[in-house]
Amino acid sequence: MREPVVRKLSRREELGIESRRRIVDAAAALMGERGFAGTSIAAVSDRSGLPSGSIYWHFESKEALLAAAVEEGARRWFESLRAGDPASMTPAARLDAAATSLEKEPEFLRLLLLISLERREVDKTSLAAIRRVRKRALEAIQRLLTVLLGGSDRKRAEQMAREFAKLVLCVADGAFVAHHIDPRDTDIRGLFDLLRRALTALARERTDIAAPKRKR
Repeated sequence: MREPVVRKLSRREELGIESRRRIVDAAAALMGERGFAGTSIAAVSDRSGLPSGSIYWHFESKEALLAAAVEEGARRWFESLRAGDPASMTPAARLDAAATSLEKEPEFLRLLLLISLERREVDKTSLAAIRRVRKRALEAIQRLLTVLLGGSDRKRAEQMAREFAKLVLCVADGAFVAHHIDPRDTDIRGLFDLLRRALTALARERTDIAAPKRKR
């Protein structure tokens, strides 16, 4: 089977990709500092060093730029979580890695929470981006929990993982906010380890209840 031919990008295409990255990075930094309402296209132009016309060439609106900033930040964060050899990591080690990344307070998470709290009615473009990121996070958590809660009954492990995934995501949200407010008094890794043990115990309890009792 022949390998797919990878077309080399033209200089113009490379410049387009680079300018888009600069715009998205500038917008994410500004919105994280000033919020959505306090960030103007002119400010993004100043921070990125690119004219406003270039910004509108890549993005039809400030809302579309916000969506791109959230999704690009999420993509980079998920890639950082997959660094190394995930296949060789235990579920506990993966949770610890996720907790460590939250302690670094990734910009896109702060931006996502700020925008969600700042705007009473989030526009459809931004809301769709936020939901895509949340869905991706839930799917990743479900895969992790399926391994953590697994055993001989894979189907039951998958069912419990679906039930617990939203709880884990909510705990992650709260832990991130708490660490942002008072990092010295918030042990995210300790909280995640406590959550892991609680979920493992709950899964064991449910398995015991569901298991048929042996006749004496």
